[in-house]
Amino acid sequence: MADGNIVGLDIDESSEDLSVNPTNHRTFQEVAASHLSRRTIMQGSLALAATSFFAPAAGHAGIEGAIATTPTDGDLMGFEPLTIDEVVAAEAKTVTISVDYEYQTIIPWGTPIDPKGGIAEYTGDPDTRPTAEEQEQMVGIGHDGMWFFPRNLPRVLRAEARRGSEFPAEQRNRILNSKQGMLCVNHEFGRNTHVLGKPAPESLEDVRLQQAAHGVSVVAVKTWTRGKSAGKWAVTRSENSRRITVNTEVEFSGPVAGSALLENAAGNAYKGTVNNCGSGATPWGTYVTCEENFNGYFGSTGETIGGFNELQDLGFARYGFSTGGFGYAWHVFDPRFDLSNPDYANESNRFGWCVEIDPFDGSKKPVKRTAMGRFKHEAVAIKELEDCRIAS
Repeated sequence: MADGNIVGLDIDESSEDLSVNPTNHRTFQEVAASHLSRRTIMQGSLALAATSFFAPAAGHAGIEGAIATTPTDGDLMGFEPLTIDEVVAAEAKTVTISVDYEYQTIIPWGTPIDPKGGIAEYTGDPDTRPTAEEQEQMVGIGHDGMWFFPRNLPRVLRAEARRGSEFPAEQRNRILNSKQGMLCVNHEFGRNTHVLGKPAPESLEDVRLQQAAHGVSVVAVKTWTRGKSAGKWAVTRSENSRRITVNTEVEFSGPVAGSALLENAAGNAYKGTVNNCGSGATPWGTYVTCEENFNGYFGSTGETIGGFNELQDLGFARYGFSTGGFGYAWHVFDPRFDLSNPDYANESNRFGWCVEIDPFDGSKKPVKRTAMGRFKHEAVAIKELEDCRIAS
């Protein structure tokens, strides 16, 4: 095991700035340019094309006409923009918002998902760190995509199913409980120096701590309407609160389910979600989290990666896998993430998917919905069409 396999830098994402999709097909830029060229010809000019996109009603007036007809008055919900002096005075050391708004810190990294579970809160003391076991019961790090699910959403959905249609928007918003529910939050990444207090893990326990800080938190939250705590949000107890990490068992559905390309010689169960970026909610009340730069968590204890399957090696090149990854060095102590270990040859195929989570049933395994494709998912939007089909 060469020292060079443990990257001394924090997180090295330089490979993400390079093209890792070497094919003979046209690039997205070329496709977009071609489409834009045809559109320009049809509409007369690029200026008109842009104007039609941003302000359809003013399309025939050209750019100047569009700007002139764009509404500029109105109170914009009473929003008062910050002055340059106010921004400079803050020195980027705090959240800076308009005086029209307020903010609260609800679930920072280290918040126990069960406030009465006996796990002490980790407040960020640089001289200490939670254990991996403790971190599995705490909110993770690197908050990204999130969604709030009102507590009575399942009951409202059942009522709508009996009704045969969704309640009108105004009525629905009035019925849904905006004071209490389940908050799902992605944890996209956490630097080694931040989570571990050092540039690289030195043991499997260090790796487990890092892994437990990634994934998703499903946390029950509520706000009070009376008393000294009126208007304040806090974490509450729920049997459905849970952490979903790299080591949580998951299921596969869709065209990839049952594929031999998901199986390892080690016979290990399907586990984990990582680098969870954007997200979305389904019309039936579940949360979909997206695995983005999953390739960076794998590496190699050897000088090369793969060599087990020619097609997979091509995939490694296109997805941007490398011997060092982003520098997390999980592969040094956890063989699941070692791209040179034949016992886990297909482990990387288990990542790069959209993952559905039921926020109201903590007993259900997360499900990787492979029909939504495998690539570096940034986020997902889901809509129910008039003919009851689902588009995403």
